Amino acid sequence: MESRMTIVQALDERDLLVKKILDRTQKAQFVDLVRQRAAVTLEKHLTRDEFEAQARGALQQLEDLIARYDRLNFAISVSNAETMLETSRGRMTVACAIALRSRLRGDGVYGELADFEGRLSQKMEEQYRDTLDRMRRKNEAMRRAALPRPQNNRGRNGAQVIVLQAGDPAARRSANPETGTKKSKGTMDAVLAKQPDAFHLFDPLHLRQKAEAIWEKREQLLIELDTKIRISNANTLITV
Repeated sequence: MESRMTIVQALDERDLLVKKILDRTQKAQFVDLVRQRAAVTLEKHLTRDEFEAQARGALQQLEDLIARYDRLNFAISVSNAETMLETSRGRMTVACAIALRSRLRGDGVYGELADFEGRLSQKMEEQYRDTLDRMRRKNEAMRRAALPRPQNNRGRNGAQVIVLQAGDPAARRSANPETGTKKSKGTMDAVLAKQPDAFHLFDPLHLRQKAEAIWEKREQLLIELDTKIRISNANTLITV
């Protein structure tokens, strides 16, 4: 007997059927042991006729449940292939919307490998951080290499002679005996920044902002698809 129901009701019944089929398959017994002259079977304690009737009934119930599951699944699939949705990605069938949602969730055939937007956003973020850290390490190494270092020498009479480099505090004090200070021409970092060999982050795509935008667009699309599929399933009727 055919019946009309929404996709939501069909999905709920289908989920229930899966549990029922698995449970009845687990509990069903189709064979037993019996002695030649015994009146009943060993485990079920049923006559041969009773056991045969029970086994046939259990098998028929399972076949009917499986057939019902297939009819539901077929009706749902046909409806999903015919019902159209308007989305930010354009007009598509419910089946296409479900497939797209599964891909974005990483639930499809290829799993997380097919979540292209998520993986792309993550790669952008990681590359931005790694390149920024590499730039800092290289410039720090260059800055350290450019720092002035005192050179210690011994005079002819054995006395130690200290040669002060530019930028050394003692050199600045000795340059102006009245005040003991001398204005610096700029910090070493500023000098380094002016050097043509210093590294700068070249970010023509504004990578961090782009990664965030891709991720947010993915999340918004997931919410949109989930909402529209749910609304469609609640309002679309099928005959089973």
